[in-house]
Amino acid sequence: MKHRRNDARRSDIPGFVETLPPSGVVGSWEWDPATGCFILDEGAAELMAGDVRLAGRPLRSERATAGLDAPEARRFLGEVRQAAEQEEDVALDLWVASPTGPARRLLCRGRIHRDARHQPVCGEGTLIDADDAGAEARTLLELERAAASEAIDEAAELLIAARQAIDASGSRRLRQLVDVLLLEVAREIASRSVETQPHSH
Repeated sequence: MKHRRNDARRSDIPGFVETLPPSGVVGSWEWDPATGCFILDEGAAELMAGDVRLAGRPLRSERATAGLDAPEARRFLGEVRQAAEQEEDVALDLWVASPTGPARRLLCRGRIHRDARHQPVCGEGTLIDADDAGAEARTLLELERAAASEAIDEAAELLIAARQAIDASGSRRLRQLVDVLLLEVAREIASRSVETQPHSH
């Protein structure tokens, strides 16, 4: 079996929830898949819900993310849903508006816990201030981003090769299908590029 180029690097990335140092953590959240509700600590309630008084209360997704701009709220909720559906970890950067300066970048990392049937039973995660993350955290995050970027780049290369082979086969239907995949991969690459830039508010 062919090993992906980023397998070795990916194996060096431990779980973020367990390994990130507490110095950069500014909030934490829990998610109940059965109800769709979130429970936020004081830091997460202030940053995500926009109201520290909501800490510790079960909040519907719209209320739990009311402090985020709508695109950021959709990205966070979409990432949690995708992690639950595809057995992945939660990993994204969130930009939070600041009344005293430029937008603040938070690293949102989480994990979905599952039962013996692989059904999601709960989720938990942390918010890390990107500016306050220690050297260890920065190294882990750099490894994570590099591994994800390599995976997408490899997918693009494989799809281009598949497109060339399909062209030779003369199948118009397969060519249309692989073109759709290539477009989606291109959008993913573009979105990753946008995520690294600060959002204007």
